[in-house]
Amino acid sequence: MSAAPGGATARGAGNGYPAIRVRHLWHRFGAHEVLRDVSFDVARGEIFGFIGPNGAGKTTTIRVMATLLEPMAGRVEIEGLDVTMEPESVRKLIGYMPDHAGVYERITVREYLEFFADAYRIPSLGVVDAVLELCDIRELQAELVATMSKGQKQRLGLARILLHDPRVLILDEPASDLDPRARIEIRDLLLDLQSLGKTILLSSHILSELADVCTSVGIIERGSMVVAGPLGEIAERLAARRAAEAQGQGTLPAAGVVPWPAPPGQAAAPAGPVPAPAPAPLVPVPAPCQRECLKLRVLGDPGAAAFALTGGGAGISGILDVQIVGTAVHVGYAGGDAKVAEIVRVLALRSIAIVGVEPERNELERIFLEATTRPAGAAR
Repeated sequence: MSAAPGGATARGAGNGYPAIRVRHLWHRFGAHEVLRDVSFDVARGEIFGFIGPNGAGKTTTIRVMATLLEPMAGRVEIEGLDVTMEPESVRKLIGYMPDHAGVYERITVREYLEFFADAYRIPSLGVVDAVLELCDIRELQAELVATMSKGQKQRLGLARILLHDPRVLILDEPASDLDPRARIEIRDLLLDLQSLGKTILLSSHILSELADVCTSVGIIERGSMVVAGPLGEIAERLAARRAAEAQGQGTLPAAGVVPWPAPPGQAAAPAGPVPAPAPAPLVPVPAPCQRECLKLRVLGDPGAAAFALTGGGAGISGILDVQIVGTAVHVGYAGGDAKVAEIVRVLALRSIAIVGVEPERNELERIFLEATTRPAGAAR
């Protein structure tokens, strides 16, 4: 057991439990079912991207985590503490910043932070200097909040939720409506916070915000969790599914989550009215198999390059999948830089002129499009 800020005790700390654990979460507003049996984990020290279109259920899930909404059924734990049973203790462990969080504008930046430090009952105001430095707004401390830009106000909001040194940060669309420079600054700040040992759940429907910072993701669609886990593992599952479908095995189910562990000496009880069984896992990819992506630009027909890497008898082991996207060839592979060199060599031997070789940067975008379905109408 480890003591949390403000005297809260996090029972999950140090025992292998994830920082955030969600199991069989259901919720509805009136007749509209917003969440349907949502389950996922967020490991300690990760930046977890919570992804989905508008109306998918992201904010509702986040409000349950932040103890602002009680679920109809299911269970959520933060560092081993149940958010419904022990909300006061959970609030001492989390820093929550909602979408479009308001700020008091007729006071200075320092007065704003000192006010909230007093509200958190923090005995020393030295913590205000620390968060001003961390969030790079020390030079603005004497300025009125009303004079700050949108990006500066977002950093001020982050500084506020860091005052009590929370272990888990829950951020709902933190880069919403920011200009490109402010987005980059927020991204760099999140990476700094991760390096300090914070666990960060970051919600967004803009994939470019998440691609460079997230190590794991959860994709939610129409209130149901489509897939969750480390990016590399999800990519491998999807590659395995494509391979199985190509061999005529049909569509395979998405990977499930580990069942909720019961306390010692007790039988596990299902949460929720009629929780659905965990789906079967995809066909596993033999380990070690760290999937990487490569984007090739060639002169002439990209189909010739794709054929050379797949059906052309090239004999390249480690090629997981090949797709033609526009005029480019996207190659999923395992084997590191040596495999890239082999791919280029084989294409050159086939007299295929290569004009560009670069990593496929937005792997997250491809995963999202492949894991979700095209909606029949506009998102709610």
